[in-house]
Amino acid sequence: MIVPEKAIRVANYSNVKKAKVAAIALTSSGQIIAFAHNKRISGNPKKFTQHAEEVLIQKLNKLRAFDRFKNIIILVIRINIFGLSMAKPCNKCQKLLQEYPANILYSGWDQQIYRLKSE
Repeated sequence: MIVPEKAIRVANYSNVKKAKVAAIALTSSGQIIAFAHNKRISGNPKKFTQHAEEVLIQKLNKLRAFDRFKNIIILVIRINIFGLSMAKPCNKCQKLLQEYPANILYSGWDQQIYRLKSE
């Protein structure tokens, strides 16, 4: 899978310096449904960042996307100064994502795209 340029642009909007992450939802034909990036939360000592996956799921639910589209693909990428980097969702985000009927893909250390295996 070729990473959509939009995903890279969205990741660059993140205000998190070390881990610019984007999550993008696509139809099976490649149409973008929604996108989100991680962001630093100021003034909250218990939660420092809002994860891109969480924001994306909120948007998809608001759009009722899981009712409207079949075979949604969620791509999670992380970028750094070298390009794509490891973006495997954390355990909390994995559990959240696996509650929805979607194929979850993420970028790896080697700049390849991997499928998140469901439990």
